[in-house]
Amino acid sequence: MFRITKILLIVPLLLLLSGCWDEKTIQDFHYITAIGIDFKDGEYIVYAQLVDFAAVAKTEAKPTQNPPVYVGREKGRSISTAVNQLMHNTQQALYIGHVSTFVISENVLKQQSTEIVDYIYRNQLLRYSANIFATKSSMEELFSINGYFNLSPLYTTLYLPEDIYRYRSFIKPITVQRYYSMQREKASTTILPSISWNSKVWKEKDKKRKSLYMDGAYVIYYKVSQPWFSEQELSGVRWLTKKTNKAPVNISLNKEDIYASFSHPYHKVKPVFKNGKYKFDIDVVVPGKILGLDTQMNMNKIIRTFENQIKKEIQSTFEAGLKKNADPLSLGKILYIQETKYWQKNDIKEPKDYLDADSINNINVKVNILNTGGLEAKPLK
Repeated sequence: MFRITKILLIVPLLLLLSGCWDEKTIQDFHYITAIGIDFKDGEYIVYAQLVDFAAVAKTEAKPTQNPPVYVGREKGRSISTAVNQLMHNTQQALYIGHVSTFVISENVLKQQSTEIVDYIYRNQLLRYSANIFATKSSMEELFSINGYFNLSPLYTTLYLPEDIYRYRSFIKPITVQRYYSMQREKASTTILPSISWNSKVWKEKDKKRKSLYMDGAYVIYYKVSQPWFSEQELSGVRWLTKKTNKAPVNISLNKEDIYASFSHPYHKVKPVFKNGKYKFDIDVVVPGKILGLDTQMNMNKIIRTFENQIKKEIQSTFEAGLKKNADPLSLGKILYIQETKYWQKNDIKEPKDYLDADSINNINVKVNILNTGGLEAKPLK
C-alpha cells in the first residue's frame, strides 16, 4: 500500500518536469555574424553575412579551401522590416545573437538617424559590445572577403580591429555602446572608423588577394557634421589618445631614414583665455624606441626631429578639421568641461563657434627614447 501511494505521488510530479521537446541543435540555425545598413530612396537596405561555424573551429589541420560565405540583402521602410524580409527568404531560422560587427554606409550617416542604435538597443539578442564601422565601399564586397589561409571572415579586420590597432595604433576601433554614448554627449567628438578593401598589397600565388583595412574615419560632432578624414589627416589624434600602443614615425635626416615606434603618450590640453577668446595649450610626453637607424647622428638632434614631426602631425590634423568644421582633437569637450559658463554664454553649437586658425596657442612635445633596440645609437656597419 505504501508503495502504491509513493507511485501516485511521483507520477504527477513527473508531468510537471520540463522537457526538451523544443530543443534546437546548432545546425538548426543560420548564424548572422555581421550586419550592414545602407539607405537609398527612402528605404533602408540591410545586408547580412552568414558564416559556417563548422569552418571556424580551430583544428591542427588548416582548411584546404575557402569556407563558404553567404551575403543576404533586403530592404524596407525600417531596419526591422528589412531584417524580417531576410528571415522570410532563408532556408533555416536566422539567429542574430552572434552579430559581432555593424557596418553603416555614408548615406546612413547623412540621415543623422537614431534608428540604427534604437534597433540594436531594443533587440535583446544584439550586443552593445559589437564593433561598428562606416564605409564608402560596397557592402556585398566587404562581406564577401575571407581571411588568409582559407580562414573564415571572422579572422579579418572586420571582426578583429583591436588586434590590428594593438600593433599599429592610428584609428581606434569603437563599439556600439561607445559610439552611442559619445554621440549623446554635448561638445563631444566621435571618431567612427571607416573600413574598405584593396587588392594592391597581397597576392596568393599569381592572384591578387583582397584585404580589409581601416582607410580613415568619420569625425562626428554632436550630430552637427560628419565629414570623412583619411588616415593621414587624422595622424595627430593618436598623440592625444591614451590607448595608443604602437605609433610608428619615420623621419629623414641627411637623406637617411630613421624609424621609431612610440607608445602610451601622456597629454594635457589646457584652455588659455587670450584676446577675448579661449586658445589651447597642448602638452605631449611620449616614450619610444628606435627600430631603424641608417645614419650616424647626435641623438639629441634625432629626438628634436621626432618632436617636430609629432608637433606637425597634431597641427595638420587640427587644420584639416578646421576646413571641414570638425574637431578631431576633441578640444571642444575640454573647453565645455573646464569653462562651462563661457560655453553657455557664447551659445556654442559647433566647432566653428570656438575654433579658428589661431585657436592653438602652443604645442609642446617631449620625446623620451627609452632604447635603440639591440644595437647602440648608431648604424650597423
